[in-house]
Amino acid sequence: MFRSFGGDREAATPVYSSRLWALTAAAALVASFAVGFAVADGITNRRGATKPSSSTGASPGIAAATPAPAAGNPSQVELRDEIVRVPIEHIGERVSAIEAVHATNANAFSPAFASDGTAIFFHSGRERDARSAIEVTTGDSQTGGGLGIMTIVDDGSRNYHAQPSPDGRFVAFDSDRDGERGIYVANRDGTQVRRVSGAGYAAVPTWSRNNEWLAYVRAEADKPSVWNLWVQPAAGGSARRVTNYRYGQTWAASWFPDDRRIAYSHEDSLMVMDLQTGEATRYGTPVKGRLVRTPAVSPDGTKIIFQVFRDGAWLLDLADGSMQRVLTDPTAEEFAWAPDGRRVAFHSRRDGQWGIYVLLRS
Repeated sequence: MFRSFGGDREAATPVYSSRLWALTAAAALVASFAVGFAVADGITNRRGATKPSSSTGASPGIAAATPAPAAGNPSQVELRDEIVRVPIEHIGERVSAIEAVHATNANAFSPAFASDGTAIFFHSGRERDARSAIEVTTGDSQTGGGLGIMTIVDDGSRNYHAQPSPDGRFVAFDSDRDGERGIYVANRDGTQVRRVSGAGYAAVPTWSRNNEWLAYVRAEADKPSVWNLWVQPAAGGSARRVTNYRYGQTWAASWFPDDRRIAYSHEDSLMVMDLQTGEATRYGTPVKGRLVRTPAVSPDGTKIIFQVFRDGAWLLDLADGSMQRVLTDPTAEEFAWAPDGRRVAFHSRRDGQWGIYVLLRS
């Protein structure tokens, strides 16, 4: 469980256009969900039991596996539509600002912990700003203290969504440095920047926990406002489509420890997908009519924290499908777990300016 305190300031999206929220949560889920590893057409929805199907996840005895190659022929999979339990009571909150960031009086967004938990990466610019740098703060992220901030990428372009690799050697991010936004990987110190996503708009990269894969969203060439998930080898190679939604946006994939499952959001749904089988489980929004986004899987793979639009952060317990609100701040977005599972970093405008905060577990 978590502790903290909330606010009622209106939420805003620092990087993505506010028009994304104009998409109605009442729109029906498109019945064609093509999977890049096991392509699905004509997916069947059904109401499930309170507890998610055990077939959704990998068996405890299965070792970490890389995603399977794309299927030669389309295969039909079943999308399980889970019924979740939402308790009425809410718990207290305990939130600390990252003081080194707060002291700069500058905006900060999209935090991501280094794999050893001693540093937090973030970016400094909003969508309308002329530039955005990739920065890192080191120090005690549990108490909010910090030893300072180091800028690692600042070339005058808009650089967003820094994600350090699990082995600590690289950082992935998206940037418009070459014109159209794409996915880039640099050394941890910001040197040797190279584009890895190829042509076309791509953003919001995330690393698999074994360091071998990058997932990101890509805009459809014929419908730029529609985003779908793709995965490609981090060392280079062809990208594979994971989803094929015909409307709306998917939001960044978060990897499970087994490296075969991901969590992502689409409109009013939180999705958990097995990349090898293509099987997916849908968890509907806990607040009727509200969109969900930016899910983050806990280090042990048992829980997912995510944003409900203008209703704070919620925690999904995958063991029984229950959801509980753990943060009332309506501006809290883009969550990142510390490696020890005791802290969750996020950005927020709770104090009037976008900054990085840490939610502590009790």
